[in-house]
Amino acid sequence: MRKFCGVLLLVFLAAAGAEVKLAKPQASGGEGIFTLLEKRASGLRIGFPTGAVSDQELSTILWAATGRNRNGKGWTVPVGMGRPPHVKVYAVKNDGAFLYDWQKHALTEVNPKNVKAEVTADGFVRNSSVILVFVADTAANKRAEMDNILVGAMSQNVYLAANALGVTTRYLMTLNADGIRKELKLNKTDLPLCIMPLAK
Repeated sequence: MRKFCGVLLLVFLAAAGAEVKLAKPQASGGEGIFTLLEKRASGLRIGFPTGAVSDQELSTILWAATGRNRNGKGWTVPVGMGRPPHVKVYAVKNDGAFLYDWQKHALTEVNPKNVKAEVTADGFVRNSSVILVFVADTAANKRAEMDNILVGAMSQNVYLAANALGVTTRYLMTLNADGIRKELKLNKTDLPLCIMPLAK
């Protein structure tokens, strides 16, 4: 009986997805905001780098995208009517796909496989270190324009943080929505909006 319960526990943990606690994000140093705005640019499709983004760098970029920056209702991006962020961020890596949890500043595994090829047909994106996938939770927000406004702020923060860390990125709307829904195990009310590859 004890062995059977142990097996059930393992199955439950596998289904729930492993949680990966992220390092504390970098919140100081680097170039000033006006310098970063002047330098903000998208990486070119041809010659887009393939070097690894470190766990520390990914932690900082995810926090910049939609992390908590103060107690209470306070995030790095403006959210209409003080609601929790209604656009989710997934990090698709070689060792699996993960959902960013802004409350815990952690990643929750949703797929243990490398599913980059299912996210997009673009080779340079597949070869990047990490692909960020932005997904609107339409059940939490009934106004589509608010999702687009929020993802605009989130993607700009990704650009600024990535540039500060020497990470190349690019905002893209060319994605495989069906593949994303399947491999990231999205809800029926989830809507993939855009992707951003990261590499050095």
